[in-house]
Amino acid sequence: MKRVKIIEKSKLTLKGIKCFLEREVKPFGTSGRIDFPKEFIGKKVYVVIADE
Repeated sequence: MKRVKIIEKSKLTLKGIKCFLEREVKPFGTSGRIDFPKEFIGKKVYVVIADE
């Protein structure tokens, strides 16, 4: 799995948003998973981790 260097910022600006979903990461073996609708199969998605 490719790891991306995280740079903490307080503002996020996005263009060309197709959909916005809020999900909870659930345990899956030794990692985690997020369930998405089938319409996103094969699409590139970005996951943003937010402070609670």
